[in-house]
Amino acid sequence: MAMKRVFRKVVCIVLLLGVLGCSLLPVTNFSAQPVFAQSQTYFAPLALKALEVTAYPLAVTENTEASITFTLRDITSASTPTAIAPDSLVTVMVGNYTTTGTVETDGKTSVTLPPEVVTGSRLVGVVIVPGYQRMVFSLIVKPMQLKDNALTVPERSPLELELQIGRSWCRVNDKPTKLPVAPYLREGRTMVPVRFFAEVLGYTVDYDFSDPAMKKVMIYTPDNVSNAAMDEKQQPEKNNRPFITLFIDQTTVIIGGISVEMDTTPELVRGTTMVPLRFVAQTLGYYVDWMPPLVKLTSSF
Repeated sequence: MAMKRVFRKVVCIVLLLGVLGCSLLPVTNFSAQPVFAQSQTYFAPLALKALEVTAYPLAVTENTEASITFTLRDITSASTPTAIAPDSLVTVMVGNYTTTGTVETDGKTSVTLPPEVVTGSRLVGVVIVPGYQRMVFSLIVKPMQLKDNALTVPERSPLELELQIGRSWCRVNDKPTKLPVAPYLREGRTMVPVRFFAEVLGYTVDYDFSDPAMKKVMIYTPDNVSNAAMDEKQQPEKNNRPFITLFIDQTTVIIGGISVEMDTTPELVRGTTMVPLRFVAQTLGYYVDWMPPLVKLTSSF
């Protein structure tokens, strides 16, 4: 009996110590909290839409204020081009000069270039519209004609070309002329042989296919010809940087040192470089008029 009483006392002491120990522990209130899985969302950058820029006029007079009207179209869908929405902001940069405007009806906006900007023989500018790829435009700068200059050379008549999709014959100033490859449509774009249209206006075309992955087509202005087309004595006196550099099967094009993207790649057809008509023709200085089934090109100089 004595052993049982001792055992009971020991058990009671242990239980008492256990109760006292629990009461001395800090009490923490735990509330039910919803636990959410942490995840990070990545947003891919929005693809910029394709912009078409048509400038008018394409020729300006040096050291003279020039008012330029741009027609801006969304050509992301080649089959259904649309005018840029009214009130859209437009930024125009020519060299170090920057000006802005807003789109009015029919996708048109106008800017004025001061006389000090209108210099050299070619002006290359950039048009920027939010949400669109930047696009370049090119203007031909004609020398100022002084009234008392007895040596003034009369301006030549504009050159006119008429062509038709699928026909290898075109008319140059009403004279029938055969094209190396007939114009054709590709993804809604009219493709034409670039060398023919460049050389008719006095440009020189050169090629560098030494790198099969970077086949270059270089176009030089009449006052800036390539090494291949110059006499060796003339080369040091000329800046032989091409005015336009195209890359076969690539959308990148360099105009006046500015790199932009075309929506259609140049391609070789039977050894002839074919390019999108409107983009390249306007850069060379042609006004383009669509008069189905004809396309009429008129030179601006």
